[in-house]
Amino acid sequence: MLGKKGSTFKHAPEVSFDEIDYRNANDLKDAQESMLKEQFVKIEVVKIVRKALDNCFKVNGPNGYEDCREIADKYLALLPESRGTGYLGYQRNDPTK
Repeated sequence: MLGKKGSTFKHAPEVSFDEIDYRNANDLKDAQESMLKEQFVKIEVVKIVRKALDNCFKVNGPNGYEDCREIADKYLALLPESRGTGYLGYQRNDPTK
C-alpha cells in the first residue's frame, strides 16, 4: 500500500538456494522468486544504460563515438551478466543438494 501516508514498501526476502530445504515448498518458492527478481533487476539496469547510450548518441551526433565511450563500455560490461536464465538450471545443478 503505497498510497497511504507513512506506509512503506515491503521488500521480498532475499533467499538463496544454498540456505533452503528443498522439501519445504514455501522456502523453495521464496528462493525462486528472489532469483528471478535479481535477474529482472539486472535486465532493467541494462535497458536503462542502453537508453542512456542512445540518448548520448542523439545529443552528441557525430562526436558520439568519442563522447559516449564510458557509457558504451559500461553497457558492454553489463551485457554478459544481463541474460535472464531462470532458476531451473541452478536449482537442478545445485551442489548442496
